[in-house]
Amino acid sequence: MAETMRRYVSGAMIAILHLGPALHAQSLHTDFSAVLSEVVRDGLVDYQEIKTDERFRRYLNQLSQTDPDAIRDKADRLAFWINAYNAFTIELIVDHLPVQSIREITVGETGPWDIVWIGIGGELYSLNQIEHEIIRKQFNEPLIHMALVCAAISCPPLLSEAYTGERLKEQMEHSARLFLADTTKNRYDETTRTLYLSELFQWYGDDFTARYGSAVRFALGVIGVAESDGISVRYLPYNWNLNIR
Repeated sequence: MAETMRRYVSGAMIAILHLGPALHAQSLHTDFSAVLSEVVRDGLVDYQEIKTDERFRRYLNQLSQTDPDAIRDKADRLAFWINAYNAFTIELIVDHLPVQSIREITVGETGPWDIVWIGIGGELYSLNQIEHEIIRKQFNEPLIHMALVCAAISCPPLLSEAYTGERLKEQMEHSARLFLADTTKNRYDETTRTLYLSELFQWYGDDFTARYGSAVRFALGVIGVAESDGISVRYLPYNWNLNIR
């Protein structure tokens, strides 16, 4: 972990001095898409293969050297941050193989989501800062919870492509359909009128309220159940084992 932190802290400090020309928002994620198309199958990741992929190294460096505030289109900017969260989560796992769960990773008493080590645009971030202080706070988009992947079996599936601004909503909705169609993570029992949901919807339920009425209504809508009255909800335990192929 120390080596990884030094690498990206160094990159961030260089970026403070000179961020360089902004990369085109749509072409920035080309390398990431190419890598994901080869290492991700059904949401599971071949972390050993990605560990030695120079395209992935190049992509992380491109992220670190990009000023996200220079990305003017809001959808492009959100796609940037989602990809950054997912890519640096992958890097965190790769740097600690053969880890069995992201929750095993610590620096001192600091857990994986609060380690400040990710250099982007001349600033340093933790995964929690990217998710909660930037993505959730600035974009107010509940569908991001279908796109951010924390390297666990119970997470929504990591897509085999990077997110892009021009297809962002389509991609997030696709991930939501995959997630809610996976009966190991979410399911509806018509006989007992019981909705079994991922704990993710309990943790972030308030994020869905303004747009969908509730996380339960959102989930039922994706599943295809029109009526929510009389339905009981139970939350399934989260499996934090690594989403590894």
